[in-house]
Amino acid sequence: MTSPAPQEILFVPAQFATLQQAVDAVREPATIVVEPGVHAGSVRVDGKTSLVIQSARLARRGVTVTGGLSIVDSHVWLSGVEIRGGTRAIAVDGGSLSLQECVIAGNRTREPFGAAMLCRNAAVRVQKSAIVGNVIEADDVAGGAALYFCDCRIEIAGSTIQGNAAYGRAARGGGIWCERSSMRMWRSRVTDNALFGEVCEGSGIYFREPLDCRLGGSVITGNGSVAGRGGGVFIAGDARRVVIHRDTAVRQNHPNDVDISRRNKSSS
Repeated sequence: MTSPAPQEILFVPAQFATLQQAVDAVREPATIVVEPGVHAGSVRVDGKTSLVIQSARLARRGVTVTGGLSIVDSHVWLSGVEIRGGTRAIAVDGGSLSLQECVIAGNRTREPFGAAMLCRNAAVRVQKSAIVGNVIEADDVAGGAALYFCDCRIEIAGSTIQGNAAYGRAARGGGIWCERSSMRMWRSRVTDNALFGEVCEGSGIYFREPLDCRLGGSVITGNGSVAGRGGGVFIAGDARRVVIHRDTAVRQNHPNDVDISRRNKSSS
């Protein structure tokens, strides 16, 4: 029987001056332990099969990344990390991403999708994390200001998606845009997210062609737009594929809580 490879541990800044230098030096599997402080500059993780990036305070936050994180065909776990004050915070293309005790806040982009996170063809888990105050300002379509998922498998647990906003001609998914994806959300809050545009759908959560989505034990409230549909939840596609359990409160969203359309809508 082959023994598992030993876990390599790298330290920033004790061994490597920057987080990117540590990522480039990884021989997998590996954990990068980052001292609390502000770490400027973007980070790219490409083709890593097992990488943990965590605060030296473990689950206690204190590590702030200001340049954004790009993950390509990699399996990455973040613990106790904040990504704030940049353009798009996280982009994932393939592989998987897990967030534990993380904060993604105050990011702003003029790209159409995903100011906090844009994820395609990936498995994503968001646990005990906060996605707060991220903004998209686009000329045409704007969506998924907090979380944009396309062709993904998603789990959101014990997390807060709050105060995110999308501005565009057609604005959808102020909190979450979930397209051709399966999603489980429980014990979470989607609150006070907003849309601004000529067409507004799903200020809290926008589902497009959902696969198998379930919302349980959660609160979806205070989301809205001046005029639009589905202030809390909007479903474009087969509504039977979205189950909102009775222990989930969808209330006080504007102009209404849940709206459904069977028309197929493109992302453009």
